[in-house]
Amino acid sequence: MNRLILIGNGFDLAHGLETSFKDFILSYLCDCVKSFENSASYNDGLIEFKVKFSSILFRSSHGVKVESVLSIIDFLIKAEEYNVVFKSSFLERIYHKINDLSWVDLELEFFETLIENRNDKYNWQDSVKSINNDLDFLKVKLIEYLKKACKGNSIQPSFELAQCFTSNIQANEVRAVSLKQDILPENLYFLNFNYTDTLSHYLRPLSIPFKVNYIHGDLNEEYAKPIFGFGDELDKDYLEFEDHKNNELFKHIKSFQYLLSTNYFDLTRFIESEDFQVHIYGHSCGLSDRTMLNQIFEHDNCKSIKIYFHEIDSNINDFVEKTYDIARHFKDKVMFRKKLVPLPLSKPMPQPKLSHNPI
Repeated sequence: MNRLILIGNGFDLAHGLETSFKDFILSYLCDCVKSFENSASYNDGLIEFKVKFSSILFRSSHGVKVESVLSIIDFLIKAEEYNVVFKSSFLERIYHKINDLSWVDLELEFFETLIENRNDKYNWQDSVKSINNDLDFLKVKLIEYLKKACKGNSIQPSFELAQCFTSNIQANEVRAVSLKQDILPENLYFLNFNYTDTLSHYLRPLSIPFKVNYIHGDLNEEYAKPIFGFGDELDKDYLEFEDHKNNELFKHIKSFQYLLSTNYFDLTRFIESEDFQVHIYGHSCGLSDRTMLNQIFEHDNCKSIKIYFHEIDSNINDFVEKTYDIARHFKDKVMFRKKLVPLPLSKPMPQPKLSHNPI
């Protein structure tokens, strides 16, 4: 019996890294407005800021800050003296939903934008290409942002989380309906969806053989170039893409990007090799990775799925929300109920005390 551990963005966030989608977009918009304030104009292809009269300059009263940039942009949009143009319909969608979107939601918004423009009877080919260019631009900005965010933030490994890794991940405490007794894993396989190396700080104490797969690549491109896009080939709208004679529709579909490295190939070899159990740490299990997660969760070798949920307090956690997301990856709902470890047998993911000394 092996063990497959999914590591998502919640793992980085728990360490104080500002790596959420909102962190990135607010930082990007903040840089745009600061440039506009300094030069009276800004244009990067996605958004444009300019003054209508050359005698007018924009000056924020308290400085342009991440926490106030949305209200500043709202002011600029409404003010008669300035002109704010969203040149990208994709960015405009993001802007109006920014407080409610996560990384997986951003990728879903990208897909929804593709769908809408695919139905443009006259200019859909050019529109799809333009949307792909928008995502390419944001992807470059994202990597720049994450490198900067991680460079100035020294990870302090958490004693609580380290204990969790060395005990729970290596223990025989995961239960599965199909197993008569709990089994100690023979091998550990970390499927890291993050571009960062936060996980590496917790691997040294492990005594069971392990491997780490940076399935979406990493910031330094040591394992693969960063992958960002849409990954639900089960979606009915995606299936219609194959009837269109436009390869631009597939440019940011993850399955094709996975073919540029051996990461997905290695994952498939692992899940095909023998029975395994799944642990989930900080991963949303959203639809943007549905093709991969369906392959993992519904595989005959997958015997159980255990959520290490986010616990806000003794009465509030996201366990049930996570089960909704996981269920969407199952075509067979009976299999879903058999494989998912129930709440009384699950545990919260320890939230690092950021003032802790390194382990």
